[in-house]
Amino acid sequence: MNKRALSTFLISSALAVACSDPPPMNEELEAAEVAYSYTPVGKRDPFKSIFEDLTPSEPVKITELQRFQIDQLKIAAIITGRATPYAMVEDPTGKGHTLTRGTLIGKNYGRVAAINPDCVVVKEEYRDYTGRKVTNEFSMCLPKPDDTKID
Repeated sequence: MNKRALSTFLISSALAVACSDPPPMNEELEAAEVAYSYTPVGKRDPFKSIFEDLTPSEPVKITELQRFQIDQLKIAAIITGRATPYAMVEDPTGKGHTLTRGTLIGKNYGRVAAINPDCVVVKEEYRDYTGRKVTNEFSMCLPKPDDTKID
């Protein structure tokens, strides 16, 4: 065979092999490639700020008791022995306010958690920088009779 015929034969056989159908692939591989489909349902948007959820969207109304810090308020009276116990606090201006369970109090959105015969328990809930919920508990107690004596 001459060189030209040999090169023609090699090129044509290479083209024949290249143009022939590929060998059948394993069906498991084809099914695995087709089965996955991305769906964003239930996933958070990676481009949305995580701080948007923490800020209120509408202005929040502040009560009179939320204008003062908790340590600025003084317990004046507690009424228990009823289905709903009451307490009375006095703000720095001398005005009295009644408290029941769930009343918002203090600048940090504290809530009256319990009213005991001697003390009022206030809980403040907030999230720290990692997003964990943190609860601070304060007790505002009535002054004891020995504490109010004046010499």
